Amino acid sequence: MRRAIVLAALLVPLAAHARPASTGFYTEAGAGAEGFIGSAASDAKIGPALSLRVGWEPFSWLALGVHLDGGNHEATVPPPPTGEWFQLYRAQADGRLTARLDTVAIFVEGGLGAALVSSNILQKAGLLDPGESTTISFDAGGGFEYQLQNRHYAFGLAANWWALPQFSSAQGVEGRLYIRYTY
Repeated sequence: MRRAIVLAALLVPLAAHARPASTGFYTEAGAGAEGFIGSAASDAKIGPALSLRVGWEPFSWLALGVHLDGGNHEATVPPPPTGEWFQLYRAQADGRLTARLDTVAIFVEGGLGAALVSSNILQKAGLLDPGESTTISFDAGGGFEYQLQNRHYAFGLAANWWALPQFSSAQGVEGRLYIRYTY
């Protein structure tokens, strides 16, 4: 995080010549894939993910909001049963720091919130305790954004790492393409 702040501070002078970007309330919709990493990677396959972000951008370099994310995964735990699927839902408050370089921007983002898993199938692998389905969720990442000529619209590519501490410290990564509209 410290390196990201230093990088953003170094890029601020370059942003003086950037294409003007809208500020105010924003909505962002994204689609991509997410998967578990580390010891939990053998218990679930990579699956599709959808995300929605809404919030407020008081400055073109700072955004505050909420992030909703849902992913669908096939469990790969030992049988029986087989062919079981589960969903992982995350809801977080998040923030984003952006450095704009004309039509392209780079950003770092992070959040804190909660996660919910839809099935108890991961109990078989020891990721969940009996009756457990929610946990705290941490998220950190970054990406690139291209601002269209209409300053309200932008397209981007982002990657995030997330952690679910109460689910045996499960971790994962997510990649997404998105469209953002700032009102």
